[in-house]
Amino acid sequence: MSVIHTKILKASKNNKLNPTKTGERKWFDYFISVDELVWKRNFIDGYLIHIYSDKFKSEHLATYTLTYDIFKNEDVLQVDYEKEI
Repeated sequence: MSVIHTKILKASKNNKLNPTKTGERKWFDYFISVDELVWKRNFIDGYLIHIYSDKFKSEHLATYTLTYDIFKNEDVLQVDYEKEI
């Protein structure tokens, strides 16, 4: 698990990262873009989070999908892409 991965999980548990606030913004030392994933009938599937370096905003570091597991009652963070550092 990478540093960014653990930081997002911890921030979502502590409400430091509000995924319902979609759009682009600065977050810690990164620039993030959050998009809502919606099913065909408006059931929220989760959020797609793209993370870029704050210096250049063109260096793509990672892409994650944040969903909620109703059975475990916790957020689940799936890694779609992660740049090796």
